Amino acid sequence: MNESNILIKNSFGWSFHNDEWGSLWFKGFIYNENKVKDLIKTLRNLTEADDQSLIQEFLMNLDGNFSFVVKTNLMTFAAVDKIRSIPIFYVTRANEILITDQPESVLGQLNNNEIQLNLDAELMLRMSGYCTGNETLLTGLSQLQPGEYLHLYDDNLVIQSYYTYRPFLADQTMLRASLKTSLTEITLNILKKIIHSANGRMIVIPLSGGYDSRVIVSGLFHLEYKNVKCFSYGQKNNFESKISEMVADHLDYPWKFIELTHKIIQNDYVSDKHNDYLSFSNTFSSVQVEHEFSAVRLLKESNWVSDDAIFINGMSGDFLTGSHIPKILQDRSYSLSGLQRKDQVLNALFDQHYSLWDSLKSSRNKEIVFNNLWNEIKKESNGLPVDSNNDFGLYEFSEFKNRQTRYVITVQRVYEFFGYDWRLPLWDREYLNFWEKIQLTHKIDRNLFIEMVKDNDWGGVWSLQYPVPYLTPKWIGFIRYTCKIPFVLFGRKKWKLFDKRFFYYWTEILCKMGVVPYYKVVLNTKGYRNAVSWLSENYVKKVRSMISNIK
Repeated sequence: MNESNILIKNSFGWSFHNDEWGSLWFKGFIYNENKVKDLIKTLRNLTEADDQSLIQEFLMNLDGNFSFVVKTNLMTFAAVDKIRSIPIFYVTRANEILITDQPESVLGQLNNNEIQLNLDAELMLRMSGYCTGNETLLTGLSQLQPGEYLHLYDDNLVIQSYYTYRPFLADQTMLRASLKTSLTEITLNILKKIIHSANGRMIVIPLSGGYDSRVIVSGLFHLEYKNVKCFSYGQKNNFESKISEMVADHLDYPWKFIELTHKIIQNDYVSDKHNDYLSFSNTFSSVQVEHEFSAVRLLKESNWVSDDAIFINGMSGDFLTGSHIPKILQDRSYSLSGLQRKDQVLNALFDQHYSLWDSLKSSRNKEIVFNNLWNEIKKESNGLPVDSNNDFGLYEFSEFKNRQTRYVITVQRVYEFFGYDWRLPLWDREYLNFWEKIQLTHKIDRNLFIEMVKDNDWGGVWSLQYPVPYLTPKWIGFIRYTCKIPFVLFGRKKWKLFDKRFFYYWTEILCKMGVVPYYKVVLNTKGYRNAVSWLSENYVKKVRSMISNIK
């Protein structure tokens, strides 16, 4: 291998810098590097020296969200940040490596062997919405994983990890009082970095009724940042939007509601603009995030948001702070054998993240998922933790490596597609470093995080009386209640199946189910879980069609 071909366009946030020594493609932002030229110089010196330990130390210390590719006469280097917020893909050949950020745009340059469908990866995606590891749906296409880099030097190709999120090594000795103080300082410091980088630009918050977006907007208020706007979206008069409006009004920040309907979602899903978004954001490794596309489109068309605005959402505060830890992993497991502990972790992952379709949950498919997940876990952790209290960390590691950084985080592509910048404060490296050390006791039900924000009560929005969740739309309440009465005789489980089949389509407040006609939901017998179930099936069909058309 002696040649590299960089196929990255100067668009959607990418910038190109050329010098006599070589070229740099860069996307993102770095808080602790003021000038791109300084970054270029450092990268050139490090990568041409071919010292892997120095390269890893440099990448570890970069503070921000980024991807970049460097090419000189001597080497090619590509890296993604610790959470893979901006993905990079590559194809390796005998005498060439091809690197791109948009794999769909280079399909025509792949040969027949490289565009074969990876059947195991396809199964994983149909069951979860994403692939695992560095795999994609195409056999010849690979991706850099979170905290990973690629280095081609002197005809030697190295794919190396410089960072891995390891909550299974949680420290059991840290005191709660000092943790709460540290968490307050870290949260405010992250927001201060964002304020400095925003430099007066408008910050736009997709403000829900939850804790994560609220801690961001209340923290910005506490730090006296003025140029903030908030918006909420979904069905009219949903309880999340009511809470969002209360928070914004209390902080005296402008607030806007974007009403969504199933018809709006349906029309957008088949529109030319949406097809352009799908092509731009297609990774061949996960379903695209859909739920903010229509909201941001309508927001942009309203001219309510500045063209240079920075969007800041609350992802993925609930995950890092402990909300996703299954109940079964919250109990001490001293009496369990190693095999039982392993099965407990894998079953928890399978039930939570690989159950988009009940019809796919066969024993054979379950075995394939278990093998994929455990091989990845074992590679990073060497198996089960010595302390069984840290078994939850294996679950969090796997979700981080796959669902969070493969699927959830790709909502940032929506902002980029419509021309906006973004920041991810609750994915900041300071939060990663803090939360991966926190023991289970302080993570259950997010108790440390919730105590911290309520004690600080920034902006006074943590002590307001908010409405309790209620059913939307109102017209469906009586019908649903009437239908529920006979199920007193048939049992709770059968009612849940009936409710999911006939009512969930209408009561899901963001109208995500608009991507599929209602009659298909009612007639379906395969046991869908949510809108992503349908999106995954549609996506796989699309990829299969693309492959057959190329061949």
